[in-house]
Amino acid sequence: MDNYNAKMETIIDLQQRGIDQDFILIKDCLLYVGGNGTINRTDFNVEESPRSNEAFRLGENNTAHAVKSPDNNPGSFEHDELAYKRQAPRWKQSFLVFKNPKYTTVPTDNIAFFYIRNNSAALMSFNKQEYVLNQSLDQITSAVSPDQFFRVNRQYLINFKAIKEVELYFMRKLHIKLTVETPEKLLINKEKSSCFLSWMENR
Repeated sequence: MDNYNAKMETIIDLQQRGIDQDFILIKDCLLYVGGNGTINRTDFNVEESPRSNEAFRLGENNTAHAVKSPDNNPGSFEHDELAYKRQAPRWKQSFLVFKNPKYTTVPTDNIAFFYIRNNSAALMSFNKQEYVLNQSLDQITSAVSPDQFFRVNRQYLINFKAIKEVELYFMRKLHIKLTVETPEKLLINKEKSSCFLSWMENR
């Protein structure tokens, strides 16, 4: 199978994956995604093909076309993983805090855990500095990366990097010990234990 046909087979059903950009990048080749049904290959700088002057149709509402990379190297699709350039959510990189009486920012990577203290959300940094926040713990949970932080219970949201060890506890609960000590014993109930262990393994 020639390289052109290999590219065409690599283009899967983009519409089902929710791709709505005009252009997406797959390795060193550009894909055009439109909604008008057809595109003439002569409109683009495409690699030579016996059918290069034809138009093709991928679907009624979904048209895709492989275009040669800027260095005229079409690239190999046989071993490349299909990757999409999407509008990924931008997770919060830092939190603005106020203390003594100054404003400063704490990078998210430097936060060991968030928790509820005196009915307010607060963060504890790895250097054991505590700051009160004006967001709720629910809002903070939605703002940080789920690959980095896990909501253990209603009171605690912890950083993966802060986990020291996890041990079995009474009634099939898990006891989590962090590198920065928490005010209370950090427990996960049995209903959430499997989800937490899966997060630790697959993050």
